[in-house]
Amino acid sequence: MERGELGPAIESPLELIKTLLAPRTMPHVFLLIAGTGSLFALVSTVDEDPGFAAIIFTSAMTSYIIIRIIGNHPRVKKWLLVEGYSSKIGKIIGPITLPIFFMILIGGVILLTIAQDKAIRDTWALVLSSLFVFWSIGQGLALRSSIRGIFIGAKSSKREEKSEPKSWDFRILFIGAFVSSLSIALIRGVLIPNFSGNNPEAFLWIIYVIVSFSTISLFLQVSKDGFIPYDLSWTKGDRSRVHRIGQLMILLIAWHLSSAWSRLSGEGNNLMLLEEAILVIITVVSAVWAMTNRNKNSIGFVSKDTAIHWAIAFGFGYAGSITVMSGLTNSLPFLGDITQTLGIGHILTAFTLLFGINKTISRPSISELITEEENEENTDLEIDELSNELNEIRL
Repeated sequence: MERGELGPAIESPLELIKTLLAPRTMPHVFLLIAGTGSLFALVSTVDEDPGFAAIIFTSAMTSYIIIRIIGNHPRVKKWLLVEGYSSKIGKIIGPITLPIFFMILIGGVILLTIAQDKAIRDTWALVLSSLFVFWSIGQGLALRSSIRGIFIGAKSSKREEKSEPKSWDFRILFIGAFVSSLSIALIRGVLIPNFSGNNPEAFLWIIYVIVSFSTISLFLQVSKDGFIPYDLSWTKGDRSRVHRIGQLMILLIAWHLSSAWSRLSGEGNNLMLLEEAILVIITVVSAVWAMTNRNKNSIGFVSKDTAIHWAIAFGFGYAGSITVMSGLTNSLPFLGDITQTLGIGHILTAFTLLFGINKTISRPSISELITEEENEENTDLEIDELSNELNEIRL
């Protein structure tokens, strides 16, 4: 499919966030929030059979995938947007009527047929919860891809003036690893406990700083050839890109390591759910952004008109795996506590970022540069066309 069939492209992460939070599609966001909250409550009260929630989550995710496929048809598109309805109630309920219809249809067919067998429901729940592993790894891949796409497209990364790298360019990354680890430890180990009325675990978080700094430093040293190439043929764009991507990646890695440290050390608190919710948002935005033509020119099925559908589908899938897992950990004790499972997920994400740091900061390939040039040319053409139209109107 060509981009033109799907509407305008998404030019930046900020534009993507605005698109996802646009008033015209806000009912879909409310459906995601209300749906995941209700299903989490359901799993909490029906611990012995989380398979029902797993099927409903799967139905919701599948529903929005179907909506993504048919949502570009003019008539269907009108039903999915707020402006397609005149009454206040219609503007709230109307846009989510079709997705809910597909959810009920898909979920009803499954529940009335194969899901009558509890063994199938249990298997369904195990499969959906096991996707948490892939979501954790996919989260790291999405973050890497989106971060690289953002900085490759930045003007400061395209400067061609020669700038020979110095040893300080590499050392500053180690300083960033220490500062990030220490700052996060102070927030998690001192500020949050004081705010919540708990006793600070200073020694525990001192160990975290050592572990986090040592782990990140080890991978930085292994990836040194990517940061400081043997031929020393750096440009100012290379330097800018390496510093920005490197420090942002280091901060994200330190954050995920700290989350894992908090979960596995038994320091889970009421803020854990808030952190996971923020993480879901970051993951969804990164995944949708990584799918756009700004990062992979061969993928042309994400635009302003379809981004919200992909985001809701990802949201239901991610939240579903975590929610169902919370029910399984109560009914299947061998899986361990949910906080420990989440800690393992953060470790997987952190090491996905660590193993890919060398590739993420590497110089852009010719195809990536051509893609960026084409995007800029298309943007310039659109601006020129608008200017010509305005001039014609004035005349």
